[in-house]
Amino acid sequence: MFVLAPDQSVDNPDRSVDNAEVGGLAVSPYTAAVRRLDNGALAALEVQLRGPVEGPLATPEALRTVARAMNEKRELDHLTWDVAGTVTADGVPVLVSIDLDSLPGLENRAADAGCLRREIVVVTAAIFSADPSRALRAVADARGRGRLIAVDEVGTHPAAIALLSLIEPDIILLAPAMITRRPDSDIARTAHAVAARVESSGAVVVATGVGTEVQRRRALSLGATYGVGEHLEDIESAPASRPDSATVEPFPPAPTWNTPDHDSRSPHAIASSGRTAVQSLKRLLVTMSTTLETHAAAAGPETLVLATFQRAEHFTDRTRTRWQNMASRIAYAGVYGVGMGHTVDEGIHQAPLAADDELVEEWNVVVLGPHFCCVLSAVDLHRGEADSEREFDYVVSYDRSTVVRCARAVLDRFTADPSSAG
Repeated sequence: MFVLAPDQSVDNPDRSVDNAEVGGLAVSPYTAAVRRLDNGALAALEVQLRGPVEGPLATPEALRTVARAMNEKRELDHLTWDVAGTVTADGVPVLVSIDLDSLPGLENRAADAGCLRREIVVVTAAIFSADPSRALRAVADARGRGRLIAVDEVGTHPAAIALLSLIEPDIILLAPAMITRRPDSDIARTAHAVAARVESSGAVVVATGVGTEVQRRRALSLGATYGVGEHLEDIESAPASRPDSATVEPFPPAPTWNTPDHDSRSPHAIASSGRTAVQSLKRLLVTMSTTLETHAAAAGPETLVLATFQRAEHFTDRTRTRWQNMASRIAYAGVYGVGMGHTVDEGIHQAPLAADDELVEEWNVVVLGPHFCCVLSAVDLHRGEADSEREFDYVVSYDRSTVVRCARAVLDRFTADPSSAG
């Protein structure tokens, strides 16, 4: 249980406040400077909670990690939200970040109209995997309320990079590991993925845990514009352009473009809009699907692959073996069909379709990665006597906006197992 004494405030960004607790562990609220990495200009103040100085939870990143592992992040976030209500900062945006799972109870608690407070909802790979449908709907709701969306742990988990295309965050939070070690192939892959997302949307990149001048320079080289960390908290520690380090350049608003919401729950309707469907027998679609799976497996560990198999019996042992091999090499693999259960088998996330769901008539394979995306979508014509001679109308699209909308339409069916709630 997190407790904050009622007389605490954090009006002074250079001063910490004591006497908060998390289960007996002292936790102090701070307002940390978020600065431009190139000139040190103050962009915002971020409300943080930290553990005891010199202890293992002294950094906000460490405290967040432990709180998530202990399923205490919601309590931590609600405390942070309450602390943020006490912050005053003339002309400087105040950032308060909470995990998507922490939103219940805070949905309608907006900031004062005259406050420069920016509310940021943070999505992690674990939150998404637990219930993709709920996560996507919560993100859409948060956006509708004017909140910014951030993807955390980018550079630590490949699945976080997979979310960049699917969630399309306003803010990309680079994990401290991205700037605390020398560049390697994994860091290079992340840099490419982040660059692709920034180019397509204008997302803001923030480096977390900037503790040294070397780390500041590394963050800049990775495409980060802003940073937060010990090295940037004091003006004296800000980068070399001293005159700018005392000025304020407010944190920017949300990016100018995101993929529009899908207006249909049918991936085939989305993919075939403006395209001419081609008629084919099942045997060609099988070959096209396996070829697409091969591309997906080689596309990198940041790739998300989804498929609808109409019915569980169409997900044969041979197909299952292919998918198990692919699942071991990508971020997320999900399959759906009537008769499937809520299971995760050898990395394959399975979910059932209702017998009357329109997806039962569709054959979809969706591949979404930072640099490669494709959707193969077919609809059953219920013609052909032999199974291999069944007839379908199909379309293929490599348009990223189309693929993103198809992926969201499929994931809209993938909810958590009701029997696991409790």
